[in-house]
Amino acid sequence: MHSFLLCTKTIVTTIPCRVTDSIEYHIRSSTIKQSGNRIPKVVQSSESNRKGKVSRWRAEAKRKKDRKRKRLEKRRRKERPLGGGAREKNTKGVSVCGMMKVPKPKHRSQRKDAVRDYTTQHVPGAHLNFIHRQTLASDWNAIIRAGCRITLRQFAAKHGLKYETWRREYHRGAVGIAVPDPKDRRRRRYAEYDPFRAQDEVNENNANKGTKMIVTNQMAFLFKRHVIDEKLSPYDALCHMKEEMPGQHIPCLSTWYKHINAGDVGVRYGETPYHPSKKPKGPKPHPAMTVPGRLTLDDRPAGANRRSRFGHYEMDTVVSSTNGTGGLLVLVDRKSRRYVIEKLEHVTQDDVVAALRRMIARKALGKVRSVTTDNGCEFLDPEKIKAVIGCNVYYTRAYASWEKGSVENCNRFVRRWYPKGTDFGKCTRADMHRLERVINSIHRRLLGGKTAYEFDTAFAKAA
Repeated sequence: MHSFLLCTKTIVTTIPCRVTDSIEYHIRSSTIKQSGNRIPKVVQSSESNRKGKVSRWRAEAKRKKDRKRKRLEKRRRKERPLGGGAREKNTKGVSVCGMMKVPKPKHRSQRKDAVRDYTTQHVPGAHLNFIHRQTLASDWNAIIRAGCRITLRQFAAKHGLKYETWRREYHRGAVGIAVPDPKDRRRRRYAEYDPFRAQDEVNENNANKGTKMIVTNQMAFLFKRHVIDEKLSPYDALCHMKEEMPGQHIPCLSTWYKHINAGDVGVRYGETPYHPSKKPKGPKPHPAMTVPGRLTLDDRPAGANRRSRFGHYEMDTVVSSTNGTGGLLVLVDRKSRRYVIEKLEHVTQDDVVAALRRMIARKALGKVRSVTTDNGCEFLDPEKIKAVIGCNVYYTRAYASWEKGSVENCNRFVRRWYPKGTDFGKCTRADMHRLERVINSIHRRLLGGKTAYEFDTAFAKAA
């Protein structure tokens, strides 16, 4: 009786390996059941792998370890208030720190103690403001007064600031110098921090940034007050500013007009008394006939035509509104542009003569050499006027008021404070005399920046 036996057969395979310039055979036996005809497997040892190649199970273990580390780091970051000084990268690639980063909005019931009121969103150009400095000063000074030893780096990390940010901020507002600590010579005892001193230095540095403005805030304030409130022209306002700010450079008139056009000095285009405008000049009127027997401008003396002597005046009247009564008698010296005003109860010949007598009585005219006027009904009788002022009266042509342009131009000054439609019957003589002083105190460019009073005084001293 034959028994059926299962036996195994050992097959030996050889694999050459290079070890120290010799051939060594690595033998591994693989058992194959006799009933199955399988191909023997060749297994390589780990020593024969390529250099630097990581096996699959090692790579998977490393990935699991990295994921675990990131989860722990994320958990620790959430537990630290405002990041606790751990720097991150925002979406724009700018490194931020705790004090300059606003946490994501949370529910009221979630971590109220992790929210601070002095945090701001970090954007390019954002810096600590005065509220931040006050908060830092209270914390820093409390630590210093308590005698605790703390470094600038530790304090910056505690408040979520960069070390350089707090170091520069401390030196701006330090009220003293840091001295070595007697207990530990390697440490320092820092002084207290003053937020007001730090803010003053920051404001001063901000004021020195870039090119200095020619027009300062103080100049713009004075310019607006003179032009808007006092109704002065830009040139007159400029002259007043030179007197009020001696030794300081005041920009020229064209610079002020450029700022007026830009509207950045508080005065807009059209708010000045007479803003320059390019109006087309119309044709000159035709030569009109004059009243026979009256003296014309051709008969006027050369001193009056050349404006070389004082005492040559131009005369006119400023009437009230249609429903008003009275008006003003005005005269202006052709050389000094000194303006003389007298109130008229009625615009008649007799009231004009009476007003001239009052002017002479209060010594407002001085010596009169000639008077140029228009053909108004109040100036019909030149002999009565000559009897009062003691000189000839010369008349312009009809419809040619530009031939006595000095007095017409000065009448615009009256309209600054008393526009058309004003009833001068309700005004007093004192009001008109006050207006006379204001007009004669206006600086004139044609007088070299002097007023009419200053021009008269300068010539009187020279004479």
